[in-house]
Formats: sequence, C-alpha cells, structure tokens
Amino acid sequence: MKDHLKPLLLTLMIEVEINKFLVDGGATINILPQTMLKHFGKTLADLKRHNILIDYAGKSSQPEGMILLDVQIGSVKRTTMFIVTPSKANFNVLLGREWIHGMGAVPSTVHQKVFFWNDEEHLEVLDAD
Repeated sequence: MKDHLKPLLLTLMIEVEINKFLVDGGATINILPQTMLKHFGKTLADLKRHNILIDYAGKSSQPEGMILLDVQIGSVKRTTMFIVTPSKANFNVLLGREWIHGMGAVPSTVHQKVFFWNDEEHLEVLDAD
C-alpha cells in the first residue's frame, strides 16, 4: 500500500544525464541546488539576479540567482528556468508546476510515471527510477 507514497524521481538530460530529478506538483518553481552547477559547466557568474524568496524545507532563503537550462524528457527538449539555491537537498533537481504545466505533463506518483505529448503529438510515457 505504501508504493503510492514514493516520490516521483526521474533520470533526465540537462547537457548530461542526471538522476534524482524530483517531480513535485506542490512546488511552484524549479529548483537547482548550487552544487549541481558544475555538472553543467556553469558557475555563479552565469546566473542572473532574481528577487524571489523561496521557502524550502521550512525556512526562507535568498537564492543565488536563476539560470535557463535545456531539459530533455523523452524526445522533447524544453528550455526551463531554475532558481539556484545554496541549500543542500535530497534531490539533484526539483521540477515544479512551472515545468509540469509548460510541458503539458501529467505526473503520477501512483503509477510512478510521467505522461506527456511529444512534438509529433504522440503520447510518451517515462517510468520513474
């Protein structure tokens, strides 16, 4: 019975293949921990200033900035805005409602899958890790 309580974790591409993408329909924004920047060949100098305050893990913090990265899921690649936070996390990337709605994706923690339409208007299904 507890299978439906598992987080929805995916392996996706942002420049390189990255695991532990957490899909969270309760999160408004996409979050990238600062430690992940080096995986994409980026530094703090590549970030754009952002004035948003985020409340993550029960505490508010000022993010380092924002960055646009291309996220590939299945055959679909979409430029996605990430808020870079200095806090450590149990995931490598958090994809929130901004990405879910922008992709037209339907995440299902019950089925541990993400359903979405590709550019040829065919349904693609990505299984969780």
